[in-house]
Amino acid sequence: MESDLAARLGTRFEVRAIHVGERIEVRGVEPRLSLVLPCMIEVAPSGYAALLRGGAVVLFGIDPIQQERFIKDLGGRIQEPYEKHETERAYVRVGDADALEPDAIIIKEVTVERLQVIAEVLAKSVILQRHEQEIDEAFRSIEPTAQKMRDQPSRLPWRQVDMVEQIGEAIIAEHQLVGTSEIAEKPDLLWDKPDLDRFYARLEDEYEIRERHAIVERKLAVVSSTARTMLELSQTKRSLHVEYYIVFLILFEIVLSIWEMTHRAG
Repeated sequence: MESDLAARLGTRFEVRAIHVGERIEVRGVEPRLSLVLPCMIEVAPSGYAALLRGGAVVLFGIDPIQQERFIKDLGGRIQEPYEKHETERAYVRVGDADALEPDAIIIKEVTVERLQVIAEVLAKSVILQRHEQEIDEAFRSIEPTAQKMRDQPSRLPWRQVDMVEQIGEAIIAEHQLVGTSEIAEKPDLLWDKPDLDRFYARLEDEYEIRERHAIVERKLAVVSSTARTMLELSQTKRSLHVEYYIVFLILFEIVLSIWEMTHRAG
């Protein structure tokens, strides 16, 4: 198997991770190069692909034309496909030991397990990249309102519909992040393989997977908390308006009663 991989890929090849959709259904994909996830398959005529359930495809030694054809052939396996694909690219080179260099990922031999480790890290990186952009957009959307809350609290555009929309966006982002919670977990293929575990740890540090995941979680918590706070303030203000109307109606009834009593007495 390893000799076939090396013969097809050579001693230096490109790897690309593409986030194509919300999920990828990997059940029933055959033939596989390994029973352990991520799902590794051969792609004719000269490359390989890893399919990850989190919605990412990682391609080894496949040119852009083959890439487009392969993603199209996945068809219904991609759940909620994205119009815009986030991508991550790197080069892999065979060397004396598993290592990292500024221009390439170094592996001491081309094996299915090493390709799977690379696929895991690049897929997590590209999935995080999408979440980072979505959370940054949410941050930008609440920043103007937050500044008005600080500078002009009496002139806020208290539109409850906008508040609910922001909360909905935060909940969706939170749900998507929970669905990809395995980002912070080590893959099963590392069990009882200390050399691969060290290789994975170096790659994970290089792409700052855990740090980026923690930042996304913190930003998401801020966005969700801010949106809920603004909604509560909006509801409080609406309640105060209702109370003012009630007080006005009571005063009106009192004035009307006094007028009627005075009119009758006259």
